[in-house]
Amino acid sequence: MQLKVLFDEETVRRKIKDMAKQIENYYRGKTESLCAICILKGSVHFFSELVLNINMNVNYSFVHVSSYAGTESTGRIRVKSWVDETLQGKYVLVVEDIVDTGNTLRYILSYLRKYKPADLKIAALIEKEKYQHGIPIDFVGFKVGDVFLVGYGLDYEERYRNLPYIGYLE
Repeated sequence: MQLKVLFDEETVRRKIKDMAKQIENYYRGKTESLCAICILKGSVHFFSELVLNINMNVNYSFVHVSSYAGTESTGRIRVKSWVDETLQGKYVLVVEDIVDTGNTLRYILSYLRKYKPADLKIAALIEKEKYQHGIPIDFVGFKVGDVFLVGYGLDYEERYRNLPYIGYLE
């Protein structure tokens, strides 16, 4: 397999700054505080860059779930850690690296809604257009076709996460 660059580091960072401004504009006048939930592991770089560029009071939370083995979704969601604070009445932004089939995100959203947040929005760095996942994503960085991506938190068998750009395996 050969690694190719799809979005270079500058393009990724510029897109994330644009997304942060969109998020600020959405929440302006609604709230001063935001609870941002990072979906680990893949979203860690995106999450960090995004919240650094949001000019609001941002509280951090993390969930760790997985459904992949190699390049394919297993279809089973494994929860490794979950939100440890109350979300009732809060403005919640779920930060996801990539939305593919939507199964993991759908699972997370159904549980978060049980906490009765005042508002629940989704920011995804990448949305794959291969599947009709049916989840409205409020803030999207890039839309891509059917390609297996790595870098900027995305991995292939735990490799390539630390690349400062988004690439694909040919």
